[in-house]
Amino acid sequence: MDYPMRTLAYLAELIHPPKAHTPQDLQRFHTAAFQDSSCLYQNFQLHPGGATLSNPATAPNQISALTIVGDRIQLREELTGIAREEFQAKLTRATALAFEVLGVGQIPVQNFVVRTLVNPRNFYDSREFVARSLFNMEEEDFNCLQRKPEILGLRFVFPQTSDNRGVFNVRVESYATEPRSLFIENVGMFKSLVTAGNVEDLTSNFFSTYDYIDGQLIDFLAQFDGKDQPPSP
Repeated sequence: MDYPMRTLAYLAELIHPPKAHTPQDLQRFHTAAFQDSSCLYQNFQLHPGGATLSNPATAPNQISALTIVGDRIQLREELTGIAREEFQAKLTRATALAFEVLGVGQIPVQNFVVRTLVNPRNFYDSREFVARSLFNMEEEDFNCLQRKPEILGLRFVFPQTSDNRGVFNVRVESYATEPRSLFIENVGMFKSLVTAGNVEDLTSNFFSTYDYIDGQLIDFLAQFDGKDQPPSP
């Protein structure tokens, strides 16, 4: 079954051996990024040990930023509506510039975060889906708690295996501000050496973090969508 994802945020953290960045190199990084439509940031601000590149927010809580510090580069796109392919292109260009302009030699650790919403097809409240279908709980099971929880969820930690690179930390929760929707987060943590010669490994790791939600995890949840559903309102 098709469960469209409505992505809330993409984050990437590229951790490398500590390196001192000069203001001149950081300015050159911004200039090169600004000239590339896939990695364009309008604002540039130096801070101790690094710099932040950003775009003005056009909506509440919106963040589009790239932060450089001594041992890592962080990209954040939150509530910007950016597509996965666009974030992947931005990630690829930013990484290439880190090698070319900042002199970063290698990136041995990468962390990626994907946060998204999906709607169960047969439940009108995601708390009902989690409680009744995933947990097989009834109304009276909450009595000893003296109140019903506002958010219900579960967490998975999937270790790295010989067939699957990276560790995945997954959260599946009801979503308080939009009761129909399920909130899903996957944090992918990878220890694989990325250099200028194999940047595609980095983007592959990001994509596998995204694809695990869009593939295996949604397939898992779909098995429970339809069990013990409440009557239509």
